Amino acid sequence: MLETRVLIAGGGPAGASCGRFLAREGIDSIILEKNLEGEKPCGGGIPSGAFTELGLPQSLISRKITMMRVHPPAGASFDIQFPSGYIGIVNRKNFDHGLREMARAEGAQVVAGAFVRFIHKEKGKIVSEVRTSDGEEKTLNIRSEYVVAADGVHSRVRAALGLKPVRSLYTLGAKVPLDTDACEFFFGGAAVNGYSWIFPSAGLSSVGIGSTDAKILKPALEQMMANLGAGIDGLRLRGYRIPLWEAEPMRMANILFTGDSAGTVMPFTFEGIYYAMRSGTFAAEAIGAGKPGDYPKYWKSRFRLRFMLMKSLWGLFLKNDTDTERLLNVFRNKVVQQRGIRLWLEKSDRKGSLYSFINALRKQITF
Repeated sequence: MLETRVLIAGGGPAGASCGRFLAREGIDSIILEKNLEGEKPCGGGIPSGAFTELGLPQSLISRKITMMRVHPPAGASFDIQFPSGYIGIVNRKNFDHGLREMARAEGAQVVAGAFVRFIHKEKGKIVSEVRTSDGEEKTLNIRSEYVVAADGVHSRVRAALGLKPVRSLYTLGAKVPLDTDACEFFFGGAAVNGYSWIFPSAGLSSVGIGSTDAKILKPALEQMMANLGAGIDGLRLRGYRIPLWEAEPMRMANILFTGDSAGTVMPFTFEGIYYAMRSGTFAAEAIGAGKPGDYPKYWKSRFRLRFMLMKSLWGLFLKNDTDTERLLNVFRNKVVQQRGIRLWLEKSDRKGSLYSFINALRKQITF
């Protein structure tokens, strides 16, 4: 039996950030990560404001991108320049490892292993069964005051509590020897309720497609690659799921849900890394104050309005090509561009930035 104040199931951006900030408060934690050498198949784009806000070193960035290229369903493509800030492209294996090392340096303990199930509660403590994967596999029990679920869209902690899996968008992607000077987004066609993307990096770029219809992913990716003058033969295709935010429960007593296990992915843009890290820091802050019930309050105060706005835009404008075209045409307007990019990149907590973007949208969108 091991003892710790906080058991964190999952060592990705949410779990590592939680452990790092708990350690800063002098609170001991164990971060469980089942695959310390794994790499999540995602674009790896993080807005510049996240690096400043969370004190992340520039060394974690593989490449900085200062332009976005938008490809509407029918109209001409257009570029959006970033007057300030950038998208930091990270290699997820190196990035997640770096976050865990930062947490370890602050005093958190990192263990190769995975949460299996809850055994029981005893004297206000939670006893969890975990399976370690460092060398010879073995099962052990960990007694903690809190458990933080940071174990992704297929969360075992959620399953152990009888909660349904998080509703998801399906994606399929690959690393491709393709270079571009922008993060590119392709809308319409087979990408039902989603989009296709190119995230350039220092080496292989991430190319993929997301849709609520899993059956179309491979043929749609094949067509996309053909349009780019390439094919998918020989590529390692990897699929994963992105949560569709639905205001999932973020806490059950002393069990807190963060990152993908809480569905904290921005609707429409499907940006998740920053919000996963932020959910981890909010959970740490609430635990540090001895008020776990404040964790959802922190989240709602900072992000709920933004998430509701983007979910509304997603529901209204990504349902068919005509409506998608209408919304994207709005982003040809320079004022809408500037206010939207500022809100996206800076990650300011000032409500004025959000309201100025909403007002710019209102003036341009017609129903």
